[in-house]
Amino acid sequence: MTSLLSAAAALAAAALIEVPAGEPLGAALVRARPGDVVRLGPGDHAGSLGRLDRIRVEGAGPHATRILPPEGEDGAIVVGRAEISGLAIRAGPARSAVKVLGGAALLSDVVLLGGASGAFVEDGRLDGEGVDLAGGNYGLLSARGEVTLRGGSARGGMAGVGILGGSLDLSRFAVVGPSREAGISVAGGRVRLSAVAVRAPGPTGIAVDRGTVEGEDVMVAGAVEQDGFLGDCVMVRRGMVRLASSTLAGCAGTALSASGGEVRLSGVDARGGASGCLVFVNGARGDLEGGLCAGRGPALVAGSGAQVRTRFERWHTDPTVWVDCGAGARVQILDGGARQPCAGPP
Repeated sequence: MTSLLSAAAALAAAALIEVPAGEPLGAALVRARPGDVVRLGPGDHAGSLGRLDRIRVEGAGPHATRILPPEGEDGAIVVGRAEISGLAIRAGPARSAVKVLGGAALLSDVVLLGGASGAFVEDGRLDGEGVDLAGGNYGLLSARGEVTLRGGSARGGMAGVGILGGSLDLSRFAVVGPSREAGISVAGGRVRLSAVAVRAPGPTGIAVDRGTVEGEDVMVAGAVEQDGFLGDCVMVRRGMVRLASSTLAGCAGTALSASGGEVRLSGVDARGGASGCLVFVNGARGDLEGGLCAGRGPALVAGSGAQVRTRFERWHTDPTVWVDCGAGARVQILDGGARQPCAGPP
């Protein structure tokens, strides 16, 4: 009973602060108290939201309400719990539209544009629905945070999404290039993708150096050769990648290349480019089941100690499988009665 009375008292004490476009934004935020709602009217609002803690900021929609921070300032810095909805934030060079620094940001129906990044998360949490992100370097960059985004998009000059650690969950989401590095760049942490499209990403669709990437209903299309990169739709250097019921298409290089690390593909349709379809080298491990490789061959390459197992794979290429047996690479075809590469003459 006491907790219900406390909650009711907090709601009664909360204030609604209306801020029409053109009125000082900073003065309204100074008046705001924990639990208050700051409602921004349609039009341009000059100023930043500053450091947010236990405040809700809402606008009339991302195409109606725009926040324009002064040069040298981020759009908003979330240090506690804050909600932002129905607006757009455009930050200047070397700045982020939203930074989450140890706080928890709840975003809905927002557009975040930053000279450095649309959103930057470090030791905090970001939950969003209908969030569109764009940045000169990254649409989203997360160092050690927890990020969950449902619906929306990301694009960035270096990568649409960059993950250095922590966790990332994307669903019903689009990453659009071109970027100089990759559509999604993973250098640590755990990434989960569901119904995610990576389109025209630049030289790499998904690049994994460390960490774990798990995806279902993922589509990567249109990687191109650029700046010495061959245009792989998925490139694995370390870590683990698991993809199911997914498509890798329009890849200038390979559909997937793994130099070390571990890859598991289930029901993945892939179309290779100039370098073949699936390539495993430098001790990489692969487990392939129920997929399709088409396009330029070979469908499967294993070299320099790579170990690959396949079940019920369909190879629509010529040649189909190339294995460097002398370098310790091995491919097991577990289809019952199939002749094994490196097994010698029958």
